[in-house]
Amino acid sequence: MYLVSARLRAADPRTPRDVPHPADVRLSLWDAADPADRLEHVYARHAPPSSVEAVLFLALPTLADAERAADRLLARCTVGGRRLDRWSTVPLTTLVELSAQRADPR
Repeated sequence: MYLVSARLRAADPRTPRDVPHPADVRLSLWDAADPADRLEHVYARHAPPSSVEAVLFLALPTLADAERAADRLLARCTVGGRRLDRWSTVPLTTLVELSAQRADPR
């Protein structure tokens, strides 16, 4: 499982009313998903000053497969006339390990 973070492309920060709701971003990503993308879950939240960040959980065997699938999915998805750009891709196991290290009081 890989986590791919994405962010809506920049718009004019003076027009925050144009920022879609995170639920609309999630729905748009699900609508654009193809079974080959192996999308398991989508998390989205507002990102200052006028954007939305999304995290895609992709059940694919390699980092390269996850990045290619994410790029294809993001290319098919538009939200309010804006596209999402991929920011990073992390194996879920690495994220869990990092979280455990931060929680270790030693």
